[in-house]
Amino acid sequence: MKLDYLNITGKSKVFFIGFILLALIGSIDFITGVEISFSVFYLIPISIVTWYSNKNLGLILSVLGTAMWVIADIQDLSRYASPAIPYWNGLVRFSFFTIIVLLIHEIKAFKDNLEEKVKEKTADLLKEINERKKTTDELKNKTEQLSELTKRLQNVREEENARIAREIHDELGQSLTAIKMELMWICKKNSNNPKLVQSLLLISETVDDTIKNVRKISANLRPKLLDQLGFLPAIEWQVKEFSKRTKIKCDLDINGTIELNPFASSALFRIFQESLTNVARHSEASRVKLSLEVKDNNSLEIKIKDNGIGISNGFNSKKTSLGILGMKERAQSLGGILSVAEAPDGGTEVSVRIPINEHLKYD
Repeated sequence: MKLDYLNITGKSKVFFIGFILLALIGSIDFITGVEISFSVFYLIPISIVTWYSNKNLGLILSVLGTAMWVIADIQDLSRYASPAIPYWNGLVRFSFFTIIVLLIHEIKAFKDNLEEKVKEKTADLLKEINERKKTTDELKNKTEQLSELTKRLQNVREEENARIAREIHDELGQSLTAIKMELMWICKKNSNNPKLVQSLLLISETVDDTIKNVRKISANLRPKLLDQLGFLPAIEWQVKEFSKRTKIKCDLDINGTIELNPFASSALFRIFQESLTNVARHSEASRVKLSLEVKDNNSLEIKIKDNGIGISNGFNSKKTSLGILGMKERAQSLGGILSVAEAPDGGTEVSVRIPINEHLKYD
């Protein structure tokens, strides 16, 4: 008989099954006589009834088992010195049965109590897991919302930069050009006054320098190449301008062609721009190696490595840390990762990897 069956069987049925087993054992004990002892076998039905029913029914079965044992034992009183000995033995055996019943009852009570505590702890644990899952889901939603907000802010910033760049280039640039033309006209009209002409030419040179600065500011705000020709040409232009301005030698290696959407182009260009700015400000480098590679697994990897003093010396300011944080946020907004580490052979290496399938430009 399977024990699982006893778990779902009623107490009265368990007692009835125990009684049948006890009667069967008592009958075999009676038939085999006093020479063969069946004492241990009486514990089987008593233990089953106590465990799967209750203590009281176990004690009742102990009394019945003791009576059957005594009946089987008094078949031959001649082997005892006194007729009372079988009854004394029966009392001892009943005491033994009672102790076993009480021990089984305590073990069962301890087991039930332990199972109840396990159930309570499990319920508390499940509740805590559900609460943590709920908190994790809420945090995930907030993170996604924050990511979307970051993307929106970056778009707004780039749109505002583009608008300001156009206004500076068109309005201020045209005004400065008009001033220069007016100065040239005045010089022509007053060619007989060398002193005045000299002063006007100096002013004209200042206007020329101002026009160059306006174009530079406009390009930094929003390079026209980024909108007109795309991401890669804008990168090439940025590298040339950086090398020209800082006198730092740049080696650019582009492996593969790619057309990114405006958001991805702007984000990666700003990362590139900020990396070069950090090189110029903090690295004390004389050479920079830059690489852009389209991987077989449809990802884009960008690396900017300099031969400067290294991140431990050059990138320890709060301002630079904020710059790196901004670069990482831009990379994360594209579903990518950015790392800044000290290169094994010296200098600092910035590495960016992003998936490109969702950022490709479609006509």
